Amino acid sequence: MGASVFGIGLSGLNAASLGLSTTGHNIANANTQGYSRQSIKQSAPYPQYTGSGFTGLGVRVDTVQRSYDEFLTKQVQTAVSQDSYYGTYQAEIKQVDNLVADPAAGVSPVLQSFFSAVQGIATNPASLPARQSLMSNGQGLVNRFQVFDQRLLEMRQGVNGSLVSAADHVTALSKQIAQINGQIAVSSSGGQLPNDLLDQRDQMVLDLNSLVKATTIKQSDGTLNVFIGNGQNLVVGGTAYSIAAKPSASDPQRLTIVYTQGSVDAEIPETMLTGGKLGGLLEYRNKTLDAADNAIARMALVLGQTFNAQMRQGQDLYGNMGTNFFDYQQSNLSLTHTVAGVSTVFATVSLPTGVKSVASDYSLTFTGVAGSEYSITRLSDNVSQTVSAAVMGTNPTVLGLNWGVPGVMAAGETVGISMPPAVGNVLSNRNNTVPVPPLLAPLLGGYIEDVSKVQASDYEVFYDGADYQITRQSDGQRTMITGAQFTDNASSLSIDGLRLRFSQGAPSSGDRFMVQPFAGFSRGMAIKPTDPRVLAAGVAIISDTQRTNTGTGKIGQVAVDTPSALTTTAAANPALKNLVDITFTTPTTYTLTDTVTGSVSAPATYTAGQTISLNGWNVKIDGQPAQGDKFSIKPGTAQDADGRNALKLGELQSRKIIDGNRSNYQEAYGQMVAVIGAKTNEVNIMSTAQTEVLKQAEISRDSVSAVNLDEEAANLLRYQQAYQASSKVIQIAQQAFDAIVRIGG
Repeated sequence: MGASVFGIGLSGLNAASLGLSTTGHNIANANTQGYSRQSIKQSAPYPQYTGSGFTGLGVRVDTVQRSYDEFLTKQVQTAVSQDSYYGTYQAEIKQVDNLVADPAAGVSPVLQSFFSAVQGIATNPASLPARQSLMSNGQGLVNRFQVFDQRLLEMRQGVNGSLVSAADHVTALSKQIAQINGQIAVSSSGGQLPNDLLDQRDQMVLDLNSLVKATTIKQSDGTLNVFIGNGQNLVVGGTAYSIAAKPSASDPQRLTIVYTQGSVDAEIPETMLTGGKLGGLLEYRNKTLDAADNAIARMALVLGQTFNAQMRQGQDLYGNMGTNFFDYQQSNLSLTHTVAGVSTVFATVSLPTGVKSVASDYSLTFTGVAGSEYSITRLSDNVSQTVSAAVMGTNPTVLGLNWGVPGVMAAGETVGISMPPAVGNVLSNRNNTVPVPPLLAPLLGGYIEDVSKVQASDYEVFYDGADYQITRQSDGQRTMITGAQFTDNASSLSIDGLRLRFSQGAPSSGDRFMVQPFAGFSRGMAIKPTDPRVLAAGVAIISDTQRTNTGTGKIGQVAVDTPSALTTTAAANPALKNLVDITFTTPTTYTLTDTVTGSVSAPATYTAGQTISLNGWNVKIDGQPAQGDKFSIKPGTAQDADGRNALKLGELQSRKIIDGNRSNYQEAYGQMVAVIGAKTNEVNIMSTAQTEVLKQAEISRDSVSAVNLDEEAANLLRYQQAYQASSKVIQIAQQAFDAIVRIGG
């Protein structure tokens, strides 16, 4: 009896001691991140059978158990992932929002100042200070575009740095989880769970979710397998795999997340990396930073191209046709004829090596005269040069450009030519097929063909061996261009105002190319003129009335047709300055005679107030002319007071040009600011909401797992009393045993 009482008392003493140790452990870790409250689970051992029945053998501690709910823990992991995602997105997008929406530092104020300077010239065309002011304000506008470009570049570099840091942290956590997986597997083999190791692993998984959304699957040996992206193994048992931020195969300046197995790197689709810091960074870069960068650069390009085109329509103080105001990289050009839907190249024009741009438009005429079959004219100063067909076959440099005529032009055919802005960058994918010499690697390039159609987006061109698939990166819209369509379009691709063609080599099946239409545009932009007198504020033609007219007809002021949105045609018709007579053969009919070419139109019916047009100009005649009355459109002299073209330049501010002629410069910029502002507000709201979701998830988890110091204080008293009581049992058993010994003695 004494021995059994001793055993019962000792078991109670041990259980109370373990309870005190566990409670003390809880108290010590009350502020330890990720710690789950532990408690002992005890039971009565199988009783001993005696003649008097079953008697108890005391107590045993079955295990030390942590207070843990897997569902609530996963809820917190998901909430942490989303909270980190929106928190990261919020911190990044605020930088862009503050940049573009700043009323003082944004583009809007300098754009307004620039067009105010244009109005200054329209008001006083002869004023050299007004002209100099326009040049200064133009430089200020260019500087603002370049400041934006630099700031966005810095933000992009910041994203790259954050991606590297986050990816390295993910890899470090994967190694720690794999290591602790091994320790848990060994420790669990004895049948008891290592609670503190499990808490540490859960905390690591929680930290991992703050970086990237991760899913876990528990294995029978107690280890966790961890997956990210679209199912990539990050941890399998005791084996860790790594990710890294490395240059993308499509763009070496753009870091992407790669999954590494041995020496093989595989890019993880960015759309699959959701949640956490990585997800927030990638989403911000793809949806906001790229959009802002392209939108601002597109605005700079459209502004530069349309302002230049209008400037080239005018006449400067020297009496010359206008030249480009803004300078930027231009592209080589192929001129095509289209017959029955099939386009073929008939002439090529290219910039000499090392030449960035030319300031003037040109015209090319096939005269058909033996020995001087071609005539090339620089329209700004009307300098012409004839070239024989034999010389033209050698791609000569004439008036600052290289020329070639691989096709056929009709006798007397004249084309006005403008060198278009070049596509900023086209990158060949690193995984493209490498051609076997002597074959050359394909080089895709191109130019902006129509500024009214260009979208603020990059594009991916994919060749499947027969057809081309072009994906607009901003919205994922795909356009299929068949091989036959490519061939019929003079072996070129046309998409959203872009014209793309291979300057060398041919693509192989599976080849991809990333087209960045506006890359580096703002950086390379500059002001072309250095002399304020070359600003073309006037118009090169005037209307005139024959003094001997007898009718009441009156001719209005002649106007030049609005330049086309196409960038490859001359802003002004090459025949704009040809003297044209409008002769009334009867009071109700007239003919148009181009005195330079000698062409005479068929008689046309006259209606008072109608507009008459030819050679890129239009004019209105009112009243009733008499038979024999004549009006003329002829070249004008350089007039200080002529500000007609300056007025047209000022009208560009409100002309809807961008997005298919739906928005002007200011509206397009305002739309971008509004979109970024709306997204910023959305992210702010979602971040606040997700923080609250995380808070509630943590409260739910902590209600099960957290240490309550008041409860632990009560446990201390409970186990202290149990310990004292068990000690008393042993003491009484000792006294009883001693009494028996004394009786026996």
